Amino acid sequence: MVKHLLAFVLLIFAAACSSQQILISAKTNLKLVNDSIGISVDGPNNETELLDHLTRELKARLILAGFDIEKQSTDKLLLHVNVSEFDPGDAATRMLVGFGAGRGSLVYSAEYKTIAGEVLAKMEGQERFTGGEVGFNMDYGHFATLGGEATVREVLVKEAAKHIVELGVNPSATSVPAPKNSTSTPAEN
Repeated sequence: MVKHLLAFVLLIFAAACSSQQILISAKTNLKLVNDSIGISVDGPNNETELLDHLTRELKARLILAGFDIEKQSTDKLLLHVNVSEFDPGDAATRMLVGFGAGRGSLVYSAEYKTIAGEVLAKMEGQERFTGGEVGFNMDYGHFATLGGEATVREVLVKEAAKHIVELGVNPSATSVPAPKNSTSTPAEN
């Protein structure tokens, strides 16, 4: 009985996670290859708001990572993101049933390449929103779980952008990196 309960709890936590598959890992921080980058995001025609929001979030995160998105250059890197599916889920089902029912999801692929077409890094990802993620409300607010489509869209876009930019700036990324420990050790001081 205890084994079944433990398996059930682990399954619930697994259902509330993001999943990324790194197909080609960057050999170095791509900013060192070229700090100028162009961005293109495409996907379903009926999701223009989502695609625009993802484009803006990617640009913001790339700027914070040190990339120049405005520079007009013939040799800049290209980031292409294709959103293949977006489902906002259902807030009422998330609250009443829980356990992953009513979850929202965003499925995408991302590819960094040179202007000549050489692929430098590539991933496929899926972000899920159940509202039951560990530490989730600390990142997105106490009532995000109760949010409707706009909240789901916001959370999924921010999570996708975070993982896509991480692919380009963290050459050792093989999956979603663990959170950094905020406490320092004596050796670091």
